[in-house]
Amino acid sequence: MATAISSYAATKNARYANSASNLIDLVQRYNDTVAALPRQAQRNHQAKLAKALATFKKNNPGLKSIGDRGKFRLCKSLMGKLKDIYIDTTMQREPMLHWIISIIENFRAYQAQPIQVYAASNGGWGGWDGQHTSLALYLIATQGLGERFEDVEVPINIYDIANRGEIRTNFINNNTTAGKNAGKKSLDYIDLIMQMIYGVEVDSVTEPEWVNAHTKWKHVAAAGMFLTHEKFNDTDQVGAIGRLNELNDASVEVVREFSVYGGYVVNYQQRPINTKEIPILIEFFNLCEQQDISYTDAEIEDLAQHCIDLFDANFDAKGPYWVHVHKATINAYNLANAQLPKHLWPTAPKNNKNTPQGLAFFWHQMKNTWVPLQRNGFKFPKQPFSTYTPDAKDLF
Repeated sequence: MATAISSYAATKNARYANSASNLIDLVQRYNDTVAALPRQAQRNHQAKLAKALATFKKNNPGLKSIGDRGKFRLCKSLMGKLKDIYIDTTMQREPMLHWIISIIENFRAYQAQPIQVYAASNGGWGGWDGQHTSLALYLIATQGLGERFEDVEVPINIYDIANRGEIRTNFINNNTTAGKNAGKKSLDYIDLIMQMIYGVEVDSVTEPEWVNAHTKWKHVAAAGMFLTHEKFNDTDQVGAIGRLNELNDASVEVVREFSVYGGYVVNYQQRPINTKEIPILIEFFNLCEQQDISYTDAEIEDLAQHCIDLFDANFDAKGPYWVHVHKATINAYNLANAQLPKHLWPTAPKNNKNTPQGLAFFWHQMKNTWVPLQRNGFKFPKQPFSTYTPDAKDLF
């Protein structure tokens, strides 16, 4: 299988190979997160932070220290210094700066929960939940109120944690709230999948769902690609896969087959996987799996090359693929209703650029131009449901 040459993807995938905790304090966690942004995004963040801190001061007039319990009514709990709270980068999701800004702008001390910690191997407190709150308090205290980082104390709850697997379970179970009134930022699927990958890769978790997620990631990583989310600002990098729903729902084998395809086009074209591309290819391989059809890696790579030769494997919503899809669908619609009076015609199909339309066209395209090039006895899945059948002249 062709392997994409992508140093960025290799770097992103290498993080899962950490075999031990990587504990860093809140200052480094924040600085590393900001430093990873493009220059303009860093400037934008600093401007938003200044505005958020100004809003915080307006909402808390006269406040000089977050230790003033008369004016800053944090809950009563054990107290710990912020400087002693460490974030394990192999355990926590990557910080979302926009969420930290939102916390600062809307901070109500009486609602803030204690930082959930455990006794870390370096003698400090490992924060397993409340990372964003901790970072918000760090920025409020130091940049907003001018306090010394070493002096700031916050409420903490200390948990008797026996192993890292328990931390991951607690983290996931405590971060699944959703809705406009949620007090926490719900986990995106990328956050869940990262926890599962780390859990198997680093902590030897054996839960079947976690093992499957880890195996899928191994196939993706071996092909020179990486899993991400738009919030990480790297979906434009070579090998990026920013749409994960289909990978989550597909079997391990289907993800492996897609990874063969994806690795080939990424290596050939040095690009990310398009969000319109992955559902069509995954659904195609799902069709094959449902009908007990499997292709060799060489055949899948040949399929990828065929897409490149026909339409540059460009599934982008603004690209040529969807122009052909809509044209073929409209022509098929006109032909199917030609014998009926116009007033009896159903509503014309819209150019929705969705998976059913894209998959139906893909099936006909490959049936007409790829299958004839294959060996005798080559198997191809039965046609997926589609309202209209495109004419061969409307294909690439």
